[in-house]
Amino acid sequence: MDFGLSEDQLKFRQEVADFCTRTRGYELADLTQETFFSPPYYRDLAARGWIGLHWPREYGGQGRSWIDLAIFNEQMGYHQAPMGDLYYGTVGLFGDFCWAHGTEQQKMEYLPRITRGEIRFARAYTEPEAGYDLASIRTSARADGDDYVITGHKHYITGANVADYLFLMARTDLDAAKEKGISFFVVDMKTPGITVSPMWSVAMRTNEVFLDNVRVPAQNLIGERGSAFRCIDGDPHFRYETSLGFDLGRTRRLLDRLLRYVRQGGGQEPAQSAETRQRLAEIAVDIQVSRWMTYRVAWMRSEGLSPVYEIYVQKLCQAQLEQRLARVAVDMLGLGGQLMIGSKHAPLRGMMPVHLAASLISFLPGSPEILRAAIARKALGLPA
Repeated sequence: MDFGLSEDQLKFRQEVADFCTRTRGYELADLTQETFFSPPYYRDLAARGWIGLHWPREYGGQGRSWIDLAIFNEQMGYHQAPMGDLYYGTVGLFGDFCWAHGTEQQKMEYLPRITRGEIRFARAYTEPEAGYDLASIRTSARADGDDYVITGHKHYITGANVADYLFLMARTDLDAAKEKGISFFVVDMKTPGITVSPMWSVAMRTNEVFLDNVRVPAQNLIGERGSAFRCIDGDPHFRYETSLGFDLGRTRRLLDRLLRYVRQGGGQEPAQSAETRQRLAEIAVDIQVSRWMTYRVAWMRSEGLSPVYEIYVQKLCQAQLEQRLARVAVDMLGLGGQLMIGSKHAPLRGMMPVHLAASLISFLPGSPEILRAAIARKALGLPA
């Protein structure tokens, strides 16, 4: 792996950074409906060909590498681009899955429309009884002529209230073993029988989705019937999807803002304090480690390699980093660091409690124990 960027990659990084710097003040969607999303901004990204930029040109992409995608995502994260919660589910989850496992008809049906910014997808995997034990889902998809009839209850489905489609996991064989007989479907949100109810988590709106005899064409089955769990287990991106740089960029920005504040005399500890310098230096080192791991995953993808365990390591380290930085920041700001947005006395405009709350869900959809178990199994060959 070459740790440097090529001249073209450096040029692309600057192009994205310049775009982010120039484009300010976009109107955001209603926060009760969607977190930090601007439809005009999203349309501008689509117009530049930056949505699905790593997909082949025949599907609307630019044919760029996964490293280019990581560069783009890191800049978007650093500049707090209002891309919304559905961007990575649409591109990095459904779009990449469709590209890898969909039929040619499905690729031509969905991918160009995604790159044009016309449609977005919400992931509909988790359920009240199963949580993130996806092999235990109960939502059923019963074959009926040329259709499937889907019935079930999905839980914590972020963006279902604004998505055009669900990327849904359902059991197509009720008699199969626990990890067998599960399939993926594309479900149009306009289909009769779908009800969406809001749920509020610690950091954002999410949803419950009820499916009551929802009739879906058989051609909306994506990937082989019964292969969903095999695809997830074979490619960790489909269980622990990574934003490939977005979280990294956001973490870098948070550290930069904290450093400026401390250098200007803010906080309860002076900048020259040995403890302050030590804590911030450790965070800076951890960010650089996370950056190399992120780009290693991107490089492996670009080279046609499959990150068997590397993505689990990257996810674990980045999530731990986000929580550690948020706690350090709130601690260093003193009692005022707990004041929320809207308080005139809140340091850094009250953003630190927001980051702290968001960091609490940074391990989803995998706890540290699940991620470490996956590393032990995939990298060390230890039994499950």
